[in-house]
Amino acid sequence: MRSKWAVVTSSIAVVAALGLIEAPAQAYGPTANSLGCRLYFGDAGTGSSPTTWSDTFGLTLSPATPAPGQTVTVTLTAAAGPLNGPAPLVAGDVPVVATVALGGSQSGTVTLNLAPYPTSAKDPYTPLGAITATGTFVAGPNAGAATATVTRVKFANTTAATYCSNAGDRDHKAAPQASTIVEAFNVFDGSATVTAVSGQTVTTHARAGNTVTFAVAGLAPGATLTASLKDGAGAGTGEGSGTGSTDGSGAGTGTIAVPAGATTGVRSVAVSDGVNTVVAPITILGTPTIAINPGGGGAGTSVAVTGTNWNPGSTVAIRGYQALAGPPPPNPTGDAPVSITASASGGISTTYTVNDPATAYLGASSGVGPSTLFAIANWAASADACVAKTGAATTGSCSLTYNLSQTVTAGNLAMARAAGSGNIALSGVTLDGTVHTSTGTLPVITVTDYRGSTFGWSLVGTLTDFTGTPGGTIPKANLSWTPACTGTAGATNAVTAAAGTAGPVDGATLCSAPADAAGTGGSFDASAALALTVPAHQQAGSYSATLTITLS
Repeated sequence: MRSKWAVVTSSIAVVAALGLIEAPAQAYGPTANSLGCRLYFGDAGTGSSPTTWSDTFGLTLSPATPAPGQTVTVTLTAAAGPLNGPAPLVAGDVPVVATVALGGSQSGTVTLNLAPYPTSAKDPYTPLGAITATGTFVAGPNAGAATATVTRVKFANTTAATYCSNAGDRDHKAAPQASTIVEAFNVFDGSATVTAVSGQTVTTHARAGNTVTFAVAGLAPGATLTASLKDGAGAGTGEGSGTGSTDGSGAGTGTIAVPAGATTGVRSVAVSDGVNTVVAPITILGTPTIAINPGGGGAGTSVAVTGTNWNPGSTVAIRGYQALAGPPPPNPTGDAPVSITASASGGISTTYTVNDPATAYLGASSGVGPSTLFAIANWAASADACVAKTGAATTGSCSLTYNLSQTVTAGNLAMARAAGSGNIALSGVTLDGTVHTSTGTLPVITVTDYRGSTFGWSLVGTLTDFTGTPGGTIPKANLSWTPACTGTAGATNAVTAAAGTAGPVDGATLCSAPADAAGTGGSFDASAALALTVPAHQQAGSYSATLTITLS
């Protein structure tokens, strides 16, 4: 029995197409490189003379700068793959197992796998195809520079394994030699925290105009720091410009002012020493808001007041305000204010009772002077009580108004016919060498329009050819009608329906009612006299056709 085997031989590195692809940050290659390989029969004996596997290799770590304890995915790619040996292979014959050694601040090995390789059957001496083998490791506790080095790639055929490491005549199975496919990376253990925010009693939130003070650790010693506001993951376009510095241990402080128009919501302060970046979470507050429910009422109405984007932990006053008679803010009403403390997320929720009939707004305010935050919601006063005469006065009056409502629900546009009237028998004819006319009647179709609308409607007929048994056809154009359309007896109709024009049935209007801006509707009866022209020498038999009346 012939063993299936994969011998790595010289191949041409595919570099032209890969040149269009931007190499990811912190990644080896794609770069042309070579590995020496040796074949083992039965995975037990000494190998044949080594050969060379030339290809375009890549080695990537994700994340590229892991933190201690973080899982890192390692990916080895090869653009073309090795050449097959003299025996054909089926899909999955030679799973790929790569070994990557960790060095520097990290230690150990990582095993990368690509089980279904090759992905399709391969003829002898043809490339086995592109390789993407992956594995993971957990970054160790020691921060600092590290390396990942490909030490061996094994093509694990069940009967003959091929081992590839650095070029050279050596036993790559027992003593693989580290290749030049090496990726340098850093295990980084820096951090950032927000220590103070001007204008706030918390360090979790800030708004435009506030200055955020931050502290960092684990960055480069004696570095000048830059800072900006980015998205919650520390990515995206930076906003604002902050500065700071580190001491000889890599710890330091700095500040950043929240710019006007800064993106609101969950954000982060991203601080960089020029090489590494650390982030601290922060939420940027937007314009304060309030909402009230209900939005109006009479004296004594209890109103639920809610709001967002207030300074967390701040005191917010709720009160009524009169209609604006001059420059803002409006004058307060006689109702006493209610104080509430904003939540840790800047929300407010309370109730407020409106008594003063002069109330035109409910407002919320916090702070003093130029930094005062203010928001209002419209209030609709309701006159549910009034005084007609005061004391002994003999003149005066007052009024209460009521809003009346009525719902009118639309009915349907529909049609109906008498039970059993779906079959129409035309008068028979006896052939005698002359053209005959067969007659009949389309029974009454009652159209009811109870939509309560301004729309019109129409009844349109469509017809098939008359098909005979045992044979023969009478064209549908031979059937004509004379439409009739009247109001149903006793019905009250808003419009007058009109009968269609006499003539061929197919595609013709039987009855229609016009649209009318003043309103349409009613009940209408449509019918028609039918006449079928039978040619002089029509084939004898029984004929049938289908007439469809469509209401739209």
